[in-house]
Amino acid sequence: MLAERRIGDYRQALTGRNRWQETGENEDMEIDVALLPRAAQVAAGRVMVVIDQIRASTTITTALDLGCANLLIAGDIRTARRLGRLTGSLLAGERYARKPPGFDFDNSPSELSRAGIRGRNLVLCTTNGTAVLRRLSAADHVLVGCLRNARAVAAAAVGLARTAGLDGSVQVVCAGRLGRFVLEDAVAAGVIAGRIAEYMRDVDGEAELTDAAAAAVRLRASYPDLLTAMEESDGGATLRQIGRAEDIAFCAEEDASGTVPLLVAGDPMRIIGLTP
Repeated sequence: MLAERRIGDYRQALTGRNRWQETGENEDMEIDVALLPRAAQVAAGRVMVVIDQIRASTTITTALDLGCANLLIAGDIRTARRLGRLTGSLLAGERYARKPPGFDFDNSPSELSRAGIRGRNLVLCTTNGTAVLRRLSAADHVLVGCLRNARAVAAAAVGLARTAGLDGSVQVVCAGRLGRFVLEDAVAAGVIAGRIAEYMRDVDGEAELTDAAAAAVRLRASYPDLLTAMEESDGGATLRQIGRAEDIAFCAEEDASGTVPLLVAGDPMRIIGLTP
């Protein structure tokens, strides 16, 4: 029932763009970036956009693009294995950047892109991204964002926040690494915050960027391109160390997907893909 309600909200948000433009309303909306996961704050009317740029957010988006039938989120490896047995699901993920024993896939979007997962169930468990999703599951709307779906997730976030009226706001949450700041998440947050500001102007509104959001936008602007930012990040260095350098370029692709992953709370938690 929750999933159906949220899908309805999303569709209403998408069709609401013309209504806002026709009414001539000019509204402001606060856009914040939690540069550390502990800065995330669930609030009424707030849409949360979780980013684990390298790699969970990109892997989630890619799995849904590939036609994964049912994407479940596990908080730890033992739970992932149990869910896999109960649901007949494939297992994907990592623990401290390494594929756990018995898992079918690493937390690698490029690896998944070559696998035949259409119509299959998948359980995902990662060190940082899935843990943050669990922490924020009580929020009204939790979306998953990355560079590959930056434009789509920005539009969806604005639309959903607008359904909350004057209380609507967006917080982009960087998953970080073991609670610490990482460059790749902040750069991706800057891209998405910038896209939200653009979208707000398109619907005759105004995005009020907090200092953290403005800093993320400026951080992204300090790099000549997104691939350079990803290569120079902590996540990029880790991928080279574990022999997954191909994931860097894959994760750096911008607006390659129109899919917006939406967290559906429950036991187990799952992710559904929404498209316009």
